[in-house]
Amino acid sequence: MQLLKEFKVHQNIEKIFIVLTLIFGFLYVFILPPFQSVDEGNHFFRTYQIADGNFVSKNISNEIDTSNNQYIGDYIPLSLFEYYTNYEPFIKNIDKKQNFENIIRDFKTNIDSEEKKFVSLLNTSLYSPVCYLSQLPGVILAKSFTNNLAIVYYFGRLSNLLIYCLLIFWALRIIPFYKLPLMLLALCPMSLSLAGAYTSDVMVFGLNFLWIAYILKFIVSKERDFVKIFILSTLAFLITISKSYILLLPLYFLIPVNNYKNKRNYFISMFCVIFSVILSGFIWYSLSKGLTLNMNNAVSDSSSQIEFIKLHPINYIWILLKTFIVKTPRLLITMIGVLGWQDTKLDWSTYILYPVMVYFAIFSDNFKFEFLKWQKYLILITIITGIVLTYTSLYIMWSPVANPLILGLNGKYFIPLMMPLFLLFKKSQPKYDYTITLKYVSPVVILILFTSELSLLYRFYNLTPQLYYKV
Repeated sequence: MQLLKEFKVHQNIEKIFIVLTLIFGFLYVFILPPFQSVDEGNHFFRTYQIADGNFVSKNISNEIDTSNNQYIGDYIPLSLFEYYTNYEPFIKNIDKKQNFENIIRDFKTNIDSEEKKFVSLLNTSLYSPVCYLSQLPGVILAKSFTNNLAIVYYFGRLSNLLIYCLLIFWALRIIPFYKLPLMLLALCPMSLSLAGAYTSDVMVFGLNFLWIAYILKFIVSKERDFVKIFILSTLAFLITISKSYILLLPLYFLIPVNNYKNKRNYFISMFCVIFSVILSGFIWYSLSKGLTLNMNNAVSDSSSQIEFIKLHPINYIWILLKTFIVKTPRLLITMIGVLGWQDTKLDWSTYILYPVMVYFAIFSDNFKFEFLKWQKYLILITIITGIVLTYTSLYIMWSPVANPLILGLNGKYFIPLMMPLFLLFKKSQPKYDYTITLKYVSPVVILILFTSELSLLYRFYNLTPQLYYKV
């Protein structure tokens, strides 16, 4: 009876996730005006480019100006670019409000495929088509029956939301413990608002959460070696080729050797995973090697920054530590949710309540399992390495040479790293009652998501000002 009760509680978590994702995610899709999520314009253009069958961006800099990387991108219908420019004034302009005339205009506008314009895609050019598998079905489906601009756009957003829901639901079904912490990560306003917009983060979040879920499943339960090899190799391939977010791949080594039939199968599995990573990286590098560019060309110089790090490693370690100390509060806030183009804050109580809920979710987990000491060391090394690599990549791509702080950091980059962090605190015996925690967490999540929608309504439509930022 006790096992049946626990099973029903776990099933409730999956149902809660689906219901809340579809309700509040749907609201995010339509409340947030077009292109008002960070880099949404470039993500939409890249999605449309791939939907047209152009999987790799073009580099026409040799035809125009060899010194300018602004000519890495593709030709898209001019009407799509004009659609973006109509909403460009809203970006980071909190005084600019949406009106229903714009919405009506968009649904009366068709895409003219004849007249095209070359659009610089910069960062999104480096992302493989796998990053956009979540929004592509919607765009392709809409294009098959209409050329209405707004319908094509919103079908892509809806597709992104539905596939996000499917990926996280899948992860929740197979993960043996920490279902509630995973649900909270997936439902935080930042994660869910990204799922309702054009972004490459949905595939990154979904694939990495699936990776962790399967790793934990294979640690605590017996499964045929062929199944483990196939699933882990496939996920490693997709994770690497999607956005090269390989920070969590070392967690593979958490699976003990004795979970395989014999050592031979274990080494075959290890070889297949490593080979999948190398093959995936090689394939996309071969296709995109002509697209190398500086992300923040105005102030950064990647080659000079790398040279600075090599020549001044001690200074760089200090920069890392100082950035971690100074930026961590902001990273926590943006991880929970600063919506739109990082211009729509939530109530301060949200930023306090969410970590509290995660704390109770972690320490009320009642699955009887605890990691061995060597596994905890591996998890800790993976987290630290992931943080350092993320900081370093942004320092190279976005920061001026020898800048005393790392620029371009955003909490969303670290959302997948939170699950490994939570694993460090896993205990066999819970400190709090799981059922009671779930009972109180669910309404608080609903309240936070509801008030985040109100914040967007005020930010973009000047509605509900009396409820703005209130929890």
